[in-house]
Amino acid sequence: MANLTCDDIRLTMQNGATLLDVRTTDEFHYGALPDAKNIPLAILPILADEHLDKNDHVLVYCRAGARAVMAEKILTGLGFTKVTNIGGIHQYQHCH
Repeated sequence: MANLTCDDIRLTMQNGATLLDVRTTDEFHYGALPDAKNIPLAILPILADEHLDKNDHVLVYCRAGARAVMAEKILTGLGFTKVTNIGGIHQYQHCH
């Protein structure tokens, strides 16, 4: 898991990365990081190819970090080459 700063995340996204929230839709609507895309972990294997580019850098997060670990493994297994698990949203809630 990478411990990034808010500025690290912003810079990576400015360079074309996707910020991926793998929490449930309800959790996502309750509050998410700015510009995050939501694909719940349960349907990630089905929707990843349709909604993400395998060549783009993907920053994955969830609530506490466990689902992000699983999402990183799923995406890597599907052939995504630049996946970074940034952990749980609680570490980044101050990012705006």
